[in-house]
Amino acid sequence: MRPRRTYIKAAKAPLLSVQGQNDIRVPQEQAQQVTDAIKAEGGVAEVVFYPAEGHGFAKREDQIDSLQRTIDWFDRYLRRTAR
Repeated sequence: MRPRRTYIKAAKAPLLSVQGQNDIRVPQEQAQQVTDAIKAEGGVAEVVFYPAEGHGFAKREDQIDSLQRTIDWFDRYLRRTAR
């Protein structure tokens, strides 16, 4: 199922999606489709998939990496609007 363009067009906030490649709750294809659709509408979106991870991250290095990416994302997009 493709994301509805009506909702995608309404998206204004930059989107960062971090998830495991083996996530059964949010299939990789769906996360990629949403990311691609937001970009196609001129929005900002990034998706990062972690191999051998599910809905939550078990590997310490993936936990650290996803948290650092999130902090960097907030620094990039929230600090810009807070000034």
